[in-house]
Amino acid sequence: MKYFPKGLRKFAIDALINILHPFRRFDIIHYQNYYVPLINSKSKKVVTIHDLGVFFYPETVPFIYVSYNRHAIKKALKRADGIITPSHSVKNEILNMFGSKLEEKLYVAYDGIRDLFLISNPSIQQLNKYNLEPYSYYFFLGSLSKRKNMEFLLRSFIKAKKEKIIDKNTLLVLGGLKWWRSSEFVGLVTKENGILSLGYVNDEDIPALYKFSRGFIFPSIYEGFGMPIIEAMSQNVPIIISNIPTSIELNMRHNNQMLVFELKNESSFLEALHRIDVKNEEIRRNLNYGDLSLYNYQNIAKIHLNIYQQLH
Repeated sequence: MKYFPKGLRKFAIDALINILHPFRRFDIIHYQNYYVPLINSKSKKVVTIHDLGVFFYPETVPFIYVSYNRHAIKKALKRADGIITPSHSVKNEILNMFGSKLEEKLYVAYDGIRDLFLISNPSIQQLNKYNLEPYSYYFFLGSLSKRKNMEFLLRSFIKAKKEKIIDKNTLLVLGGLKWWRSSEFVGLVTKENGILSLGYVNDEDIPALYKFSRGFIFPSIYEGFGMPIIEAMSQNVPIIISNIPTSIELNMRHNNQMLVFELKNESSFLEALHRIDVKNEEIRRNLNYGDLSLYNYQNIAKIHLNIYQQLH
C-alpha cells in the first residue's frame, strides 16, 4: 500500500478484500475493522462493531472518518453472519438504531486486557523517570481528543486547584498522544496549571502510573468498552467515570466501586474529585472490584470460539 496516496489506501484494501474473498476457503473470517466484503464465499463472515461513535458524536472525529465508517458499519450489519460487540451497551445501540431483526446474529464479547496488568508488580521506582511522587497525581490514559472529553477535564481540574477543592500541589498526568483538534485545548497543558503530558507511555510503566496515582479519571463522552477502566481496576486504584452507558455497565459489573459524575456537569465532577482527594486512603482500603480474570485473553478467546462454533 505504500505506493498509494494515504487517502486511497483504505479503499484499495477494501477492493482487494472483495476480489480475494470468493477464493477464501476458511470456515469463518472475522473482520475487526468494520468493513465486510459484499461478495459471498464458503466462509461465514463475522464482524466486530466496536462502537457507534461516528453516528452519535461525529463532531469528535474527521469528516472522512465519519463518512467511511458510517457506510462501512451499515453494510457490515447487513452482510455479516455474526456481529460481535464489546459491550451490551453497544449491542443495544445497534438494536435501537438499526432494528430488532439483528438480534439473532448479535453477540457480546468483552475486550480483554494483557497479562501485564493481571500479573505485574509495579515499583515506585518506575515513577522516577517521570519525576513523580506516589499518590501526588491523578492519571488519565487515552488519546488527547474531544471524544475523551479532554477540555472538560483540563478546565475542571484547573478550577479544582484554584478553588482549593483539591490540594494545590496535586498534578494531573496525561498518558497518550494528541489527536484531531487537540489544538483546541492543549494550551491548558502547562506546568503552571499542574498538568503534565507524558505522550506515549511504554507498556512496562503503565501499571505503575495507575497503581501509584491518587486516582484514575476516565471522563469520556462516549466509549464502546473503556479498556483503561479495566486496566485501572487491575491496579486497585480509585476511579472516576462519566455516566455514559458503557462505563456504567462496567461499574455495575464490578460492585459499583467507581465514583460517577454526570456528563457536562462540572460540579458533579468536582464533587467526585474532592471525595477521592480527602478520603483517598479510606476509599482505596475498601475497594473491591471483584474477579478480573474474565478479561484474560484465554477467556476472551473461548467466548469468541463459542460464537464461531454457533455460526459454523
